[in-house]
Amino acid sequence: MNSDETNRMGDPGVPGPFGEIPKKLKEYYDSLQEEAVPDRFLDLLEQLDQAERLHTGKMQPLMTEDSGS
Repeated sequence: MNSDETNRMGDPGVPGPFGEIPKKLKEYYDSLQEEAVPDRFLDLLEQLDQAERLHTGKMQPLMTEDSGS
């Protein structure tokens, strides 16, 4: 079996459908890497960064539209 067949069929040392698992996991992981990060998640990360900076005393709070000021 050449390397092209190995890549197409999964792990040649594992019989049956279990030989396909590494290939399917790699395909799934690759597809996840290509997805964009949702804006809401980026907003939450920014809020976390701000809270950490406030906690360490490195920054004054930012005024936001929903802060009421």
